[in-house]
Amino acid sequence: MSGEAAATTTTQRLAPDRELLAAVLASGGEDLRKCMQCATCSAVCELTDASNPGPRKEMLWAQWGLRDRLMGDVDPWLCHQCGDCTLRCPRGARPGDVMAALRRECVIHYATPRAFGRWVNQPRSLVWIALGAAVMLAAAAVAWQASGVAAVELAMAGPRTVFPFWTWLPHWLLGTVFGLLLAFDVVVLVRGARRFWRDLNASAPSPQPSPPDAGRGGGVRGLGASWRAAFRRIVWHEDFGLCAGSHARRTSHLLVVYGMLALWLTSLWVVTARWNPLLEGLVYPLGLWNPWKLLANLAGLSVVLGATLMLVERGERPATAGATRYADGALLGFLLTIVLTGFASELLHFLRVEPLRYAVYAVHLVSVFAFLWVLPYSKLAHVVYRTLALVHAERIGRGQR
Repeated sequence: MSGEAAATTTTQRLAPDRELLAAVLASGGEDLRKCMQCATCSAVCELTDASNPGPRKEMLWAQWGLRDRLMGDVDPWLCHQCGDCTLRCPRGARPGDVMAALRRECVIHYATPRAFGRWVNQPRSLVWIALGAAVMLAAAAVAWQASGVAAVELAMAGPRTVFPFWTWLPHWLLGTVFGLLLAFDVVVLVRGARRFWRDLNASAPSPQPSPPDAGRGGGVRGLGASWRAAFRRIVWHEDFGLCAGSHARRTSHLLVVYGMLALWLTSLWVVTARWNPLLEGLVYPLGLWNPWKLLANLAGLSVVLGATLMLVERGERPATAGATRYADGALLGFLLTIVLTGFASELLHFLRVEPLRYAVYAVHLVSVFAFLWVLPYSKLAHVVYRTLALVHAERIGRGQR
């Protein structure tokens, strides 16, 4: 026998997940099978890493239906879908759409319950979601009136006067219902985030410490430094500036993100108005020139403008097919419906146009209920999963270059 060490070969049996492959094909990656692994997508991507050639490897793993590898893969979340890879693909395999489909599938994979997450992401579920939201909100209103709590709230007198838009839907009821929905969202998202973080760590290569003179993305970071770096990237949407096709999208995303944050802040202020010591002498609904009313109106205009710019930009892109297009449209549709019916309710309430103001206000509240109900399963869940992916990327030395 020769002195050379005998080579050993390890054979690994792959178990393709046909359900994942079918979901990706149905979510906008229907041209996935055209990929011939030429690596054009990796060559043109400004965000790919030399040792992790995305989207090429994701195209291969998706063709094989390798769910375990894809669900713990950080690269789909580093992609901002500028569409450069899709435009340059010589076979029309649409790698950008595949990456979007994988992100959608990841949200569903970590959702609780998963079957409900998959159902709400189907276009046919939208009507049932709206009907279910209307029925549950109406049932809550009837129960609230029957319990006598509404009468107690409306009879309260004191230094703060708070009038509901509609006595059938007083603030205590709305605060309770929407508070419970938010608690549900937090539970679902936290549970999914914990599993996602575990899988990210399990699938990541062992990071190498960075040399003292290494710049950003040069090596492993501590957890605290990783959170700070990721937070800075998110606050300013820095990553949109790295892709040539994403510069214009940065403005629309910032308008929507910060408009939504301002609306959440004003909503919290109003919900706590009755007990807020800073609001002595408050009369609600707020006057048109109240600073908080002005902030809410400016925030609503910001969301409408940003969402409209997003819709225009999506209309100029190569057409995205399947459930991925629905996920984009559903989120923007919810946001526009909530804000526009909010503006209409404000105007009709000021003009005392009855009963139209009640009908519009009901549509507004039903859309808010439906939005919160499906939030952990919608594209808005990207806020959680992409944040964790960016933190993880910073930790293992895959930060912004």
